[in-house]
Amino acid sequence: MPPAIESSPASPPPPPAPLPPPLPASSSPAPVTSAAQTAPSLGPATSSARLGLDTDASTRPFSPLRSDPPPHIFATWWLRYSLFLTMLVAIAVVLLVEYGSGPGGVATSPIVMLPHLMAAILLVSWSALAMIGAGRLVPSTHYQHRSSGPVVVLLWLIAFVAPLGAFRVIVWAQDRFSDPSDDLAAVMVTVGAVFVSFVLVWLPFRYHARQAHRIGAPARPILEWFWAPLVAAVGGVTITAFGLHDLLLEDGLTAAERTLQIAVLYGLPAFVFALSTWRATTVFDEVIDLRWRTWRSEWDQTLHDMAAQPPPGPEGGE
Repeated sequence: MPPAIESSPASPPPPPAPLPPPLPASSSPAPVTSAAQTAPSLGPATSSARLGLDTDASTRPFSPLRSDPPPHIFATWWLRYSLFLTMLVAIAVVLLVEYGSGPGGVATSPIVMLPHLMAAILLVSWSALAMIGAGRLVPSTHYQHRSSGPVVVLLWLIAFVAPLGAFRVIVWAQDRFSDPSDDLAAVMVTVGAVFVSFVLVWLPFRYHARQAHRIGAPARPILEWFWAPLVAAVGGVTITAFGLHDLLLEDGLTAAERTLQIAVLYGLPAFVFALSTWRATTVFDEVIDLRWRTWRSEWDQTLHDMAAQPPPGPEGGE
């Protein structure tokens, strides 16, 4: 009988694989890169930060914001200040001459005509230079014509002459009112002359309002430039016709009472016109100045981006 084969006891499980030795701890911590170190260094051109553009022009394709430098525009702020002060001087001169010279002295006094003529010259000069600047900064479109200095000068000259023509027509019509057969014709001619004069005076203000809208300026101050003095003139005539004139005539007009009447009829509308002129010209000038500064900032950014471009490789190189 063959001997029985003895079974060997179960073999123990293999020992686990040895773990890798731990890495030695670094004696110094890893360097931390700050945002100031990773941010691209900006040069002295601070216009890029104001425009919110990426100043690292070497990593992106060059796209110029402007292809030409900003145009030259005339400074008109001194005309605006001079015009406002001249208008105030003209009002004061009218009142002083009326108080000192007597009835009718204002219409023929050269002292009164001089500041009014100076104010008209300053107003036309400001309009011409402002339109030239607006035309250089904002090009014309298919539906909007470019601002023109000669056009606005012509419109102002027509507006200055139109009331004189209407006044001559009114004087001519007064002689026809006594004849019943010519009464209706005289009234129609007078109404027509006043209406045409009103439209001609409105034309330069309308031109300024359209150009203000074209360059991005609010048109409301320009419209108030015309309508606010007109409302003040209507108010002055109403105050004089309904009470003030009769009140002053009770004991006869003195020099102070005549001056008060002129102040209501002329001084009030003229002062409103001076204030509205100051506001309209200031708004127009500020928009022109803002557009010029924007153009200058974009041109500086274009030059900065152009200088940051990498140099071109050698010709014919791979």
